[in-house]
Amino acid sequence: MLTRSTFIRSVIPGALGLTLFPALAKAASGAGGVTDGKVLVNTSVGPMWLLKTGGKVVGIEPLKQDTFPTPMLKAMPDRLYNQARVHAPMVRRDFLQKREKSDRTLRGTRDFVEVSWDDAAKLVCDELKRVKDTYGNGSLHRGKSSWASNHAHVHRTEPMLQRFLNGFGGSSTFFGNYSNQAITEILATVGWGAPYGASDWPVVKANAKLIVIWGANPLMTTRILSGHYSTAQWASLKDSGIQTILISPNNNETGKALGSRWVPIRPNTDVALALGMMHTLLTENLHDKKFLADCTFGFDTFAPYLTGAKDGTPKTAEWAATITGIPADTIRELARTMAKTRTTIACGWSTQRQHHGEQAPWAVMTLGAMLGQLGLPGGGVSFGMHYADGAFPKADMPVVGGMASGKNPIPDPFPIACLCDAWLQPGKTVRYKDKTITFPNIKLVYTSGGNQFTHHQNTNRVIKAFQAPETIIVQDPWWTPTARFADIVLPAASDLERDDIGQVMNLILASHAAVAPQYKSRLDYDIFTELADRLGFKDKYTEGRTQLDWCRFFYDDAKAKSKAVAMPDFDTFWAGEGIVEFPMGKGTFVHLADYRKDPLLNPLGTSTGLIEITSPTVAKMKLDDCPAHPTWLEPVEWKGSKHADKYPLQLISPHPNDRLHSQLDNTDIRKAYKIDGREPVEINSDDAAARGIKSGDVVRLFNDRGQVLAAAIVTADLMPGTICLHEGAWYDPETPGKIGALDKQGAVNVLTLDNPLTSTFAQATIAGTAICQVEKYGKPAPAVTAYDQPAS
Repeated sequence: MLTRSTFIRSVIPGALGLTLFPALAKAASGAGGVTDGKVLVNTSVGPMWLLKTGGKVVGIEPLKQDTFPTPMLKAMPDRLYNQARVHAPMVRRDFLQKREKSDRTLRGTRDFVEVSWDDAAKLVCDELKRVKDTYGNGSLHRGKSSWASNHAHVHRTEPMLQRFLNGFGGSSTFFGNYSNQAITEILATVGWGAPYGASDWPVVKANAKLIVIWGANPLMTTRILSGHYSTAQWASLKDSGIQTILISPNNNETGKALGSRWVPIRPNTDVALALGMMHTLLTENLHDKKFLADCTFGFDTFAPYLTGAKDGTPKTAEWAATITGIPADTIRELARTMAKTRTTIACGWSTQRQHHGEQAPWAVMTLGAMLGQLGLPGGGVSFGMHYADGAFPKADMPVVGGMASGKNPIPDPFPIACLCDAWLQPGKTVRYKDKTITFPNIKLVYTSGGNQFTHHQNTNRVIKAFQAPETIIVQDPWWTPTARFADIVLPAASDLERDDIGQVMNLILASHAAVAPQYKSRLDYDIFTELADRLGFKDKYTEGRTQLDWCRFFYDDAKAKSKAVAMPDFDTFWAGEGIVEFPMGKGTFVHLADYRKDPLLNPLGTSTGLIEITSPTVAKMKLDDCPAHPTWLEPVEWKGSKHADKYPLQLISPHPNDRLHSQLDNTDIRKAYKIDGREPVEINSDDAAARGIKSGDVVRLFNDRGQVLAAAIVTADLMPGTICLHEGAWYDPETPGKIGALDKQGAVNVLTLDNPLTSTFAQATIAGTAICQVEKYGKPAPAVTAYDQPAS
């Protein structure tokens, strides 16, 4: 088990150890003069002290309060000084000469010209005014900001950009996300609302006898947004006496670390497994009739589907076995064990990032209702335990506010998963639940802190989409693949170069600029302030505040609401250690306990106030692709689909171990897991042998959407017929800008689908639904150039 002391020794070389810092400075701003010492910062992978000598960041030290710091922290020094930093404002050469009449097919060819900040700011403002005057504000579009600032409060790049565009009259935008859109939509309609609900960890560990980890890898995903308390709790299960079962196509890091029993399942077949287990519960009279009668709606309508009385197909364990690849005896045994054992089902969001993705969480929720353990200590279903601090005992602390975008005058956002359709087909209408959405006529896209080329599915279609707008502006610290497809690139400072407030676990933190903005980069806030000044609404944008004033404003607001701790005044907080620690919660919260006790007095937000196994709301919509109760619907691509003979491997793309999505892919941490610079791809040993592939071989993965190179890892920890390429590697085409070019280092979204989406109910991504083929690459592998500076 990784301890704090061993972590520090592993990430801080002896030459840079604490012995070089006999008199470490406290958290005074690094940009303000800490030459030798340490500076407190907060990032999306966690808080830490950055260690400085000679004015340069040379290492990190975890906070003592962070009992399970992620190894990703060690990437911070290289992330700051990285080879892929944007050094100065840059403009695509052809765009600089021809503006909106430039050749958009040249986007991505990396031909840029450096310009001054004054010229860049003028060009941005001129383009904003031109598009607004010619087409209206609806043709301005705010791009997706990915994970650039989810940990920030002042420098939240997405609200900060929208605030700026709102001051200019508004813009078209989107709703939803790539992470959990399908479950968020369906759970709000048929269950308990947001997918983060979970009982506190102390309750779970004191009462659960079995934890079923279903489609999740929590030792990895709890690192997102600094969820290190939950990471430590998951790690401690190994010696807790609680049995763990992993249901997943791969025996992932969590399963191996905990010694879990691994139940391999074919990707995209979770609904069939849940139905087979529920059929066992029903036919063997193991279901909780009282809970179903008191706390749910529509089981009587669902049961005939389960037994086959409705459609002639009983959803038996044998039926489920032919779909899932799990033996029927195992399916029955899982159902019986969960029925007689206090069981927590910890279901991940991978189960809903698939075609008809609304069905899996609905089915797992229904399984939990039949087991009757919802609302019991150590029992029930959680869709949040695998994420950050979903089961964190809530501390007695105020919520720190953040930069607000304000009201956008332009109505009718579209689902984010429809991005390519929206950019390519202005005026097209799509159905979303019982509504009709019309795509805007997008002419200018402005993105701050986002990497759409790695984030969105079907990369070659993303290239087509990026050729549609007249102008694309990207504001980012690094030359991401997205920045390479822009017309104007503005160098933004990173989160290690700005002041902010942090709120992590039970802490409020002073997050200081470790150094001044590097090269010619500027703070996002300062960039928007200057642009707003040039466009005539600076005072409205800033409200007269500097970045430090905003830090003070949000801190003072939290201080006024704090009851458990007398927070120091801002100046003392900022100049001192910069950490305010609040008492941990009691850890006694049981998710849905009040609802279970009295569902009439504690109704849910559904149409009936109950857990809806059959939903009147969904039924009224009459959607062909989202029935009124959990239903097995074949995915568009899987082992049993058309073209599976040509592309026989089901592709999964889970979260990586050493990145936060695409963040940190450009840092030297990649040297620990990439093979000769290329992304590793896991392939089952039988599948590898049939293709003559050995570990370390460069292989080509391909389907009708694209082709990528990766380096093979042959393993038995992956279900046969499945191939695993983690998401987040930067797109690196052999021929820059060319649609269909070979990606040189393993950007998985070259292979994934962006259409169809889950269903007309949620219109969410199906990144987990894809088939492909793999072969040994028979040519010399081209060099990886994803992190090089562009031509200029």
